[in-house]
Amino acid sequence: MARDEVRPHNAPREEGLQEGALQEALYRLRSELAVTRGARRRFLVGAAIGTGMAAQSATRGGADFLIALSAGRMRCIGEPSIAAMLPLRDSNEFVMSFAPTEILPRATVPVFFGAASFDPRLDLDALIERIAAGGFGGIANFPTAVLIDGAYRAFLEKSGVGFNRELDLLRRAKAQGLATLAYIQNEAEAAQAAAAGIDIVNIDLGWNVGGVLGASSDLRIEEAALIANRIAQRVRTESPTTRCVVEGGPIVSPRQLEEFCQIAEVDGYIGGSTIDRVPSEAAIEVVTAAFKAIGVLRQTVEGLESNRDRQRFPLALWGHSRAAEDARAMFARLAGTDHPVVLVGETGSGRRDVARALHTAGTRKARDLVVLQCANQPSERLRLDLFGCMAGAHPAIAKTRLGWLEIAHGSSLMLDDVDMLPPDVQSMMIEAVESGRFWRMGGDNSIVLNVRCLGIAKQDLRSLPDTAADPRFAEWLGCFTITLPPLRERLEDLPTLIEEALRAIERRRAGQRKTLDASAFRMLADHAWPGNLRELSAVLERAALAAPGEMITEKHLPPLSTDRAAMGSFKSEMDWILHGLKENRFRRGRAAAYLGISRKTLYNKMRAYGLLASGGASGSER
Repeated sequence: MARDEVRPHNAPREEGLQEGALQEALYRLRSELAVTRGARRRFLVGAAIGTGMAAQSATRGGADFLIALSAGRMRCIGEPSIAAMLPLRDSNEFVMSFAPTEILPRATVPVFFGAASFDPRLDLDALIERIAAGGFGGIANFPTAVLIDGAYRAFLEKSGVGFNRELDLLRRAKAQGLATLAYIQNEAEAAQAAAAGIDIVNIDLGWNVGGVLGASSDLRIEEAALIANRIAQRVRTESPTTRCVVEGGPIVSPRQLEEFCQIAEVDGYIGGSTIDRVPSEAAIEVVTAAFKAIGVLRQTVEGLESNRDRQRFPLALWGHSRAAEDARAMFARLAGTDHPVVLVGETGSGRRDVARALHTAGTRKARDLVVLQCANQPSERLRLDLFGCMAGAHPAIAKTRLGWLEIAHGSSLMLDDVDMLPPDVQSMMIEAVESGRFWRMGGDNSIVLNVRCLGIAKQDLRSLPDTAADPRFAEWLGCFTITLPPLRERLEDLPTLIEEALRAIERRRAGQRKTLDASAFRMLADHAWPGNLRELSAVLERAALAAPGEMITEKHLPPLSTDRAAMGSFKSEMDWILHGLKENRFRRGRAAAYLGISRKTLYNKMRAYGLLASGGASGSER
């Protein structure tokens, strides 16, 4: 193309493929919006965005329409969506500054213009003409008074610049041939919008939670769904053609929308933060973490003397999170010493691996590590196990019995679940430590104590109440503590942990090096990891075995475990039922089996608690 033939993005459109595609898409949307209730309707998906890149991606993903919003642009510059409600600049001019040049030239679906009508000096008809002339297919009322409440909202309505003015704007736009979309938050507003003949009523559940800039909210998916269902029923009563869609609040992922739609019968969904901000934050964070992992791996390996040391380095200490770095630094300081150490963390967090690594790195590595389980043992049994007993000193002991403190002489003793060691046994232990000697039960001769103690606990011994711990014992053993956080709290370490776990699998099997593709990594990143590192290692081990080639994909991953809880651990039976439904993606047959009840009982309970979408038995019965 010659230089003088280049047309800027904001130049008037000439006929061509894009304009024809837009007109066809707008015709299809209008035809769809004209379909009355009872006929087959498509589930509509809209994207409320603020950049051309988001417009292209959402369109390729199948969005039926776009909404150019000031809030979308605010998110793109790193501010929360709610900043669009502040008087920072003229909202309409703000949208006009980017939408015609970025979004419209790249859109192949209708684009709604997010129009503000707060300014009492604004000529609504002139604004509509400008929007239509710019090539927009519809108008939405945003920023909107429905996101304001209390006395200020009442003042806006009394002054004539509130929701009623927004409806007036939309009525005039519809008369001019534009599609219309009304943001609402309650039944009264929804009824007003439907009665006014608005094409799409959007139930705004509030600012989106999730991500770095997400709002905080106590509204749960099921509660939001019940609210939306009542509003949608009101809209259908007022108008047979008005579509009712939903946006915002606790719906952050497609799975949550699926759960929502099992309860609420709505005609579509609009994604704002969930389409542009939350995915971008997660993707950028994951990719950055993956690149960072390479540097962390190199730095960590450089600090090890040999490949043999690398193999002994525990997986739990890999990563670049603050928690991993702190734990690794404490491990390095304690590895060559004889100090007692307690490893604190949840089950599966790698506490025992770190304890074994401490033993292997210490001066007592020539002797095997000795392990004693402290949980669910009576005091008398633990005293016998630890200190031993002379023949005849106990009715059940016929001959002299050696205790673990004596057997572990010159080695290390791992006290598993040491936070459950009875206080009286703790007192006997600390007396032995302070004197440097101990006695077998019934014995007259003392034995030198020469053992390094390594404790495994779920909580810091120094935080235990006095009734559960001898303060002297807690201060001695808990003086040096390495805390290993659960995997769900250190997901930035996931790329590093996966990389090292796959390296370990390769070394053990002396086989082919495996790597994860993007779909498999996203599945692992979305998992809550109730089993922590133990679960991660098991999942990767099975996936590596299932993958015939070098690449591990989503289909090679085994089913990821879930935390199943008894009904007694929930506030109510309804919460328990909802937990079972959500864990099984609202498949009632599977949920019933998961909860241990019949499908009929589950259905009756769902109906009693209002958890069925209108239509009764609709939904998956698998």
